Amino acid sequence: MKFRPADIVFAFSLLIVGTRIAPAGTQPVSIRFLDQAEVDGEIIRLGDIARIMAGEEKVVAQLETLEVAKSAAFGLTRLIDSDMLFAHVLKPWASKYQMEFDHKSIHVTTRADVFPNDSLAALIEKFLAACSKAPGQKNQWEVARAPSRILVPVTAHSLELSFSGMRRRGKVELNLAVRGETRVLRNLQITVNIRVEQPMAVATKLIAPETVLGPDNLSIEMRETTGMDDQSIIDPQSLMGKLAKVSITPGRLVTPRLVTLPPAVRRGQGAKIVFRNGNVSVVAEAVCRQDGITGQIIMAKNLASNRLVRVRVTGDGILEPVPGG
Repeated sequence: MKFRPADIVFAFSLLIVGTRIAPAGTQPVSIRFLDQAEVDGEIIRLGDIARIMAGEEKVVAQLETLEVAKSAAFGLTRLIDSDMLFAHVLKPWASKYQMEFDHKSIHVTTRADVFPNDSLAALIEKFLAACSKAPGQKNQWEVARAPSRILVPVTAHSLELSFSGMRRRGKVELNLAVRGETRVLRNLQITVNIRVEQPMAVATKLIAPETVLGPDNLSIEMRETTGMDDQSIIDPQSLMGKLAKVSITPGRLVTPRLVTLPPAVRRGQGAKIVFRNGNVSVVAEAVCRQDGITGQIIMAKNLASNRLVRVRVTGDGILEPVPGG
């Protein structure tokens, strides 16, 4: 079979200009894909990435609004192959129109805005201010680590901060969630240093073990507690009336580990054992053989039976028998 020179020229022109799909329909449609394009939302439409030329404006409008792919996440770029796009999306249209398109890869970037640093600072300040604090607690913070540039969608979105771990003072990890209308689009990690000051009980003089704590040996002062764990921090007023477990030097912070509750009964102290049976109560005199705080089980001597029994301390000088004691 011989080819005329005109046929060869025509064939090469198709390869250079594009591919023409010749269906039964007669109306020509030309699709010229862009090399690069930008979109705002999560959907890529044909009109975002191509110039469409057809005889009827209605056809152009239909094709321009045709959804052809999902976009990349905001600030990122995805690659779309025009041949794959035709095979998966445009092929049904080739039965209606005489379609011509060019072969190329299109870089489609999803637009994003830069979240200003001062807006991030205001967001962190608002978040930390809403967190619960001890009475009189004061926080100072600074950003220790954050992305050099925080991108957010140009479409409707919200930003939500939360703690990533258990720490609430010192080096604290925060999670910044960028949310769309229905889901989280991106999570970003931010590290802040939080310096904490709050009222603490301070020994004003040497406090010996078993000494009752009060205004004569304690003062309440603002001290930094950044490096302290939560178990070491307590309302200083709640320490008043408790006993020192160890010797406490002047200027030392008084924490719960250094104190104990004063005993409700002491060794050798007389007490009453209350036996209850329904609405009937019987009281027996006793002598405590151990110190004990409220709720603690100790040994006591029942003077009525002259026996040692196990009892629970229920209050000042009041005991109750323990089953099996």
